[in-house]
Amino acid sequence: MRARLPLSVLSVFSVLSVCQPPLGAQTFPPFEFVQQALSRHRIVFLGDIHPLAEPKQLVSCLIREQGAGSEIDLLALEVASDEQEVIDRYLGSVPEDTTILLDNPRTLREHWGASAEYLDIYRAVYRWNAGHRDHPVHVLAADIRGWPMSALTEHMATGGFVNRDVWMAAAFRKVLEAHPDWRILAFMGGYHGLKMVGGEVALGRAHDRFDRWFAGYLADDGYAVYSILTDALQDDGRGATRMYDYLAAGRTDNFALVLDTTTDVVREPLYDVEQEGYRLEFWPSRFPLRMAADAMIVLTRTRRTTLLH
Repeated sequence: MRARLPLSVLSVFSVLSVCQPPLGAQTFPPFEFVQQALSRHRIVFLGDIHPLAEPKQLVSCLIREQGAGSEIDLLALEVASDEQEVIDRYLGSVPEDTTILLDNPRTLREHWGASAEYLDIYRAVYRWNAGHRDHPVHVLAADIRGWPMSALTEHMATGGFVNRDVWMAAAFRKVLEAHPDWRILAFMGGYHGLKMVGGEVALGRAHDRFDRWFAGYLADDGYAVYSILTDALQDDGRGATRMYDYLAAGRTDNFALVLDTTTDVVREPLYDVEQEGYRLEFWPSRFPLRMAADAMIVLTRTRRTTLLH
């Protein structure tokens, strides 16, 4: 989930105080869980938490240690599409030249803090491709051109926000249609992996509604996206979602689990977001999270990314 939008109750707190977490639910190490998901699903979405190292390290590990039956054909990243040429130039460099990426920090999502861990994702792809020329991993800059945008007005800012995911999904569908046999791992901020959920964004007097996020638009078009969200404590001391307190109670490890009816007790799983004048509300606000995502990775042990200066 996005952490730069301190992902923010009252009724849920009372529920959590009397309900125990699903102790009987089967949990798995995150790497093995995602690798198994890749072996079973054509499109797997893995949610990032931007300031944390672990989600990025997981992606690098998935690239380096691809198993038979779970090989990744395409890695889709939350990077503006106009950076595609830079990414391709780096992947084609001989010898490897990371300065191509470092000189273009938007490839490393400079807006969220260009990090060594995000750079390592590209390097893992480069090394895999060097040793597996018969089955390379392609990298797609899957965000809209020019994102993050510098809006001139409040209405432009909210309009860009609500149109972003539908435009991303439309461009992504073209890739899916052109390569129907590819296995795909999409790695983006976790909200983009939500299905069946929309929202409203407001900035000043401007406000706009949207029906879906990236994975939701794809699902509406008949594409089966297996969405795995990531949750962890944020800087304000609470989880990225309200699921964290319920799932992480009594745990000291990082783990993954499938969302099922036992998690329905958290009836309003997502916090509304307020930051830098923006307010983001989810519609509907009350829903079983398993209707919008398939699984979660819960991180109880984390560290922040190593920023590149």
